[in-house]
Amino acid sequence: MYRLVIAITFPVVATLTGCAAGNSYLANRTTTVEMYHIFDIKTNAGTGIVVKAAADGLAQNTSDINQVTPLQMGKTVPVEPGRFVIEDVGAKLAASNAGLGALMQMGAMQNGGVSMKAAKCDDAVWTSRAQRSIAGSSNLTLYSCLYKYQAGYRLDTYAVFQKTEGGLSQVSRDIANSLVGTPEQWVNKTILDTVHAIENVTGTKAVRIEGQPELTELPSGALVGKS
Repeated sequence: MYRLVIAITFPVVATLTGCAAGNSYLANRTTTVEMYHIFDIKTNAGTGIVVKAAADGLAQNTSDINQVTPLQMGKTVPVEPGRFVIEDVGAKLAASNAGLGALMQMGAMQNGGVSMKAAKCDDAVWTSRAQRSIAGSSNLTLYSCLYKYQAGYRLDTYAVFQKTEGGLSQVSRDIANSLVGTPEQWVNKTILDTVHAIENVTGTKAVRIEGQPELTELPSGALVGKS
C-alpha cells in the first residue's frame, strides 16, 4: 500500500512543479525600469563642437530624437555644473486638472502604480529625448542634458522604460533581444556611444561621476566614480 502511494505521489508533485515553472514563464509581466548616469568632461572645446559630437553619438543608435539647443543670452558660465531633476509629469498634470487627475491615477494603477516621468534640464546648453519602441516588448525614452561650466561639461542621462516579459510572445522577444540587445543593453550602448563621440572630438576622457545601475562598460580610459 505505501509503495503504491509513493509511486503515485511523485508524478503528481513533478507535474505540479512543471506547471508552476510553465506558469511562471507564461505569466505576462510589465516592469518599469529607471536608469541614470552622469559624466564629467574636462575640456576647453567650444559648446557647438561638444553639442554636435553628443548629437552625432546619440544618433548612432536611434532614429527618433528631439533635441534643443537653448539660447544662452546674458548668461555667464557657472563655476559648478547644473544637474537634472526627475519630474513626475503625471502628478503635475493631475494637479492642474481634476478630471485629468482621475484618468492619470487610473493609468498609473494599470501601469503598476508608476506615473509618467521625465528629466528636467534647466540651464542645460543642449537637451535631447530619444525614443525606441518595439511593439509588444518595450517602450523606452532616454533623456540627455549637457551642462557647460568653467572646467568643462557635464552630461546627465536618464532613461525610463516599460518592458514586457513572459506570455506566449516571450520566445520571439528572446530571439529579438539576441539580435538587437535587451532594452538595458540598448540604453547602455546609446549612452556610451554619446560619451565616446564627445571624447573623440575633445581629445579628453570622461569621468563617470555617479549612476545606477552599473554600466556594463565604461568609456575607454574613464575613471569610475561613486555609484
